[in-house]
Amino acid sequence: MSSADVFAQIERMGELPSLPRTLLEIQRVASDDRSSADDLAACILRDQALTVRVLKVVNSAMYRGGEIEETRSVRRAVIRLGFDPVRKLALGLSVFDMMSKLSRSPWLAELGRHSLITAGFARALAAATPGLDPEEAFVAALIHDVGKIVLLECSPAALDRVLADAAAGVDPLAAERRHFGLTHDRAGRRLAVRWGLPFDLQTVIGDHHDIDPLRPPRKLAPELAVIVFADALAKLACGDGDTETEPAVLRQAGRTLKLPASRLDDIRGEAVAQIRELSSLVGIDAGELRDYAGLVNVDGGVLVAPLRMSAEEMAERTARQLELYQEVGRGLAAGRPATELLQTILEGAVEVLGFERVILLDVDRDARELRPRCWAGIDAGDLAPRLNLPLVRATGALALAVLEQRSFHVPMADSEAYDGLVGQELLQAARCAGFAVAPIQTAAGYVAVIYADGGPNAEDVVAEQATELAGLALQAGLVMGAGRAATSPASESELVR
Repeated sequence: MSSADVFAQIERMGELPSLPRTLLEIQRVASDDRSSADDLAACILRDQALTVRVLKVVNSAMYRGGEIEETRSVRRAVIRLGFDPVRKLALGLSVFDMMSKLSRSPWLAELGRHSLITAGFARALAAATPGLDPEEAFVAALIHDVGKIVLLECSPAALDRVLADAAAGVDPLAAERRHFGLTHDRAGRRLAVRWGLPFDLQTVIGDHHDIDPLRPPRKLAPELAVIVFADALAKLACGDGDTETEPAVLRQAGRTLKLPASRLDDIRGEAVAQIRELSSLVGIDAGELRDYAGLVNVDGGVLVAPLRMSAEEMAERTARQLELYQEVGRGLAAGRPATELLQTILEGAVEVLGFERVILLDVDRDARELRPRCWAGIDAGDLAPRLNLPLVRATGALALAVLEQRSFHVPMADSEAYDGLVGQELLQAARCAGFAVAPIQTAAGYVAVIYADGGPNAEDVVAEQATELAGLALQAGLVMGAGRAATSPASESELVR
């Protein structure tokens, strides 16, 4: 494939990712000098999923600063932060969402993880640099590698060859030139122009690989420098390089951005905190993506999992989830029994999220085993006793969710690429294409876990469902925590078990 082929496909846009209708409308409003905060807010509000994400980020510790009052409307967010920052935030979140869907490709999952970590470093560096906007750096870092999406969509087979060359030690950019005739940064710039993105984002996307982070030019725009150094630090943080290189990159970043040497010691710690918060805000578990990004199908292709849900379906499901959360909240306020509320949550996982079997298992730490408590869905009652498994790593993702305290999405569960991490007993019991699990936390710790799948011989579970299940696990934690608070100490001990 040649660069001309890639550019031609970008211009046609037939087989390439296109900005959602909401984002196109936001771009149109932004280019109109007569537009107001109300106009921009109205555009964002048409997409419920985007609205929720924008408000979550705006109300995060990163954005709120010293403000105590929560921003409860998109219009208020536009007034507080400004027209252009909110427009770019909405853009960045949407493009990142497109880039990082584990249900589309495990390779995209690794790309999403890298972008997330880069965003954490970029924001920490920008926050320490006078004159730079940390939020602008955050958005730019989220989408700096969007050109890799272009290459994937143009030719998955050619991208497979790029990945194979890179695994054999070939420089990834050289491998891209060999098989596509250009690198992802150049393809990304062309797409950014085609989409009409702001010029500063076009520059970051198109130029971030032109700079050697260890030998940057004397006159380097700080906005671009932040992304160059953050990109390098993100790769090194994932083990791509020797232990001496990361401090050298940080020192060079300090010289270029004119940061005090004393601040450099804090940058990495601040970035780690940013990355943790970002992971929660965008619904991506950075550890989960690392563990499963290497999954491939038997032909070596990168497109291995079900297509993601449409924006319309996601918006409808988000609204129904909010109704479910409200029902649980009213039940807690009215003192409804925990058993009834947990059953409501499990039935919601079936009716709203589309799972066929959902099972909640208590963690018995004395006996070190998982014990089914309640379930919902077709044949879930038959599966539940077979999940009465030991709480050990060999049990696979079901136990790992508790032991490692994080959610898992396991598409193509019987793939050998997992190297036994899924759990053989679990696979034999479930006989499903894929599943999701999420731990349940109360003040006493992780006391239970939810398992969900599409049933035997059914379609695979997609990433959106896994993320949504983690949200229901939070609700279950509130219910179980309230139930614990109402019990006696002796009964409480039994519940922990």
